[in-house]
Amino acid sequence: MKNSVSLTALAVFSLITAVAAQAEINSYRVHGTVQQIDEANQQVTLAQDGVSELGWPMRTMTYKVNSNDALKGLAKGQPVDASFTADSPFSPVIHDINKTAH
Repeated sequence: MKNSVSLTALAVFSLITAVAAQAEINSYRVHGTVQQIDEANQQVTLAQDGVSELGWPMRTMTYKVNSNDALKGLAKGQPVDASFTADSPFSPVIHDINKTAH
């Protein structure tokens, strides 16, 4: 019984820690144009608008993408809107990317 209580307490603590860590990661939106797609490394390069919340100017930037499915149907020159998380300025990850008309 004592081991069961300890395991339950550990599981609850782990869940709380994971939720707290996730809360510290912010999500941002960006509009840009696809410059390059690297499916082998799950990356996309965008010529993008600035991201004012992060103080990022307009620029070309390569993002890691959380799945190759997000890259399917994209082509060089395609305008897109994307949402990404960035727990540091050097490791943004796109979680959602959608083609736009312009």
